Amino acid sequence: MRLLLSVLLGVLLAAACRAQSGDEASNPSDPLAGAPAPLAEALRQFARDAGRWAYTQRFVEYDRAGKVERSWVARYDPSQHYDVQWTLLATDDKEPTEAQQKRFRKQRAKREKDRKSLGELLELPQAVVAFQSSADLVYEVPLRLEDGSRFPPDKFQAFITVDRATQGLKLIDVKLREKLRVVGVVSVKSGDARLEFQRVLPDAGPAIAAISAGATASVLLVPVGGRIEAVRSDFKRVTPYDDRFQVKIGPLKTIDF
Repeated sequence: MRLLLSVLLGVLLAAACRAQSGDEASNPSDPLAGAPAPLAEALRQFARDAGRWAYTQRFVEYDRAGKVERSWVARYDPSQHYDVQWTLLATDDKEPTEAQQKRFRKQRAKREKDRKSLGELLELPQAVVAFQSSADLVYEVPLRLEDGSRFPPDKFQAFITVDRATQGLKLIDVKLREKLRVVGVVSVKSGDARLEFQRVLPDAGPAIAAISAGATASVLLVPVGGRIEAVRSDFKRVTPYDDRFQVKIGPLKTIDF
């Protein structure tokens, strides 16, 4: 189940990007070019500050019955050197050992290296309004097909909710369209993932405040499943480590989880 949950979150977090700004925003290679104006503005608004938030994150993984399987609490600070941007504060409610700290930081670094970009996963120019009200605009955004993927993107639906009043991101949801059979013996019955946003400062774009994903499946007819949840708090706006040396940040990468 961890593989499916990682795929769900990977697809979902592809919408949480560092957008280009200034002259770059009008560049034809900008993946936001051609997207509906409210959606593009919401993504750019978020992305302007996405890499500037330090925060504390509590992560919990539950089994099919809702019992906690593992948990950790960590502090992320992009103003620090890459090797120490993540600091594990607790694991399963215990103080981490030095070995656990090193392993945790190594895992975070690998996620950063392996993550997909926005342009690789979402067809933003093809986004259409799926629902609208006086408060929100909800866009359905097609996903790109990937040859050889065990979880074809066309089996998922992605929805991005924009707050009309603030023109900011409110929610991003990914849902499995229908049952999916994987490698013959695994039948995935349901899957979903969600990002929730919060405006921390009035003069900044919203930050990711909560992340969740869940799935149910069966392996050789044996029910399996689980859910993961992450909540972020204690936000602080900082200067990213890269900015200290005026190094240009690579465009359109996902935000790690």
